[in-house]
Amino acid sequence: MAVPAPVATDAPVTPRWGLGDAAIGWLIGFSAASVVTLIVFAAFGYTQADIDHHRVPLVVDAISFPPLWLGFVGVPIWAAATKGNGWIRDFRVRFRWIDAPIGVVAGLVAQFVIVPLVAIPVLWASGKSADDLAKPAHDLADRAHGSLGIAIFALIVVVGAPFAEELFFRGLVLRSFEKRYGIAIAVAATSLVFGITHFEALLTLPLAAAGAVFALLAVKADRLGPAVFAHMTFNGATVVSLLAAR
Repeated sequence: MAVPAPVATDAPVTPRWGLGDAAIGWLIGFSAASVVTLIVFAAFGYTQADIDHHRVPLVVDAISFPPLWLGFVGVPIWAAATKGNGWIRDFRVRFRWIDAPIGVVAGLVAQFVIVPLVAIPVLWASGKSADDLAKPAHDLADRAHGSLGIAIFALIVVVGAPFAEELFFRGLVLRSFEKRYGIAIAVAATSLVFGITHFEALLTLPLAAAGAVFALLAVKADRLGPAVFAHMTFNGATVVSLLAAR
């Protein structure tokens, strides 16, 4: 009598998550961040004028980041758990020792070579200067007062944001576009969405170029490790430059 072959229980299933889940994550993140920001600012007595003139300390403003990550981190994890094989497998959340040096080099090249080159035609076409391009980042750094403010600023920008954004953009968003349109369009579309999401007109294309570097790293390595380290290095170089300039 023939014995039936054992059935593999860990065979991957075809993921059912996609661009709709990415849109939900984006909306949940920014909606939650907006609501929490309004509540917190009101509780601390800050007005719209304080917000417009960047008088809100970063330590207060930072409270809006966890709700944003509710969409950027929570939704990919939920989508992969309910519609796929889990976020580790579906979004290639893997790291190797080589990812650190690769990411550091790529992040520095993106920050000091690629972004400036892309920014040149943007500034020329808009009639703006390099100071205008750097103003949002300088405004952010200027609100980091004291050691606590600087520590929070660094943790958010260098550690929290890179992991959350890589899981969302080079995880859920990239792989959703890839499923439907192929890898070339996925890299381009994800990078553009990444640039637009920062809501700074002058920075849209330069940040999209940086996003393309991160996306290509994720695709080439077939894991998020190099992209996360590149993103951390990219943001870290910005933080060091801004704090040194202060």
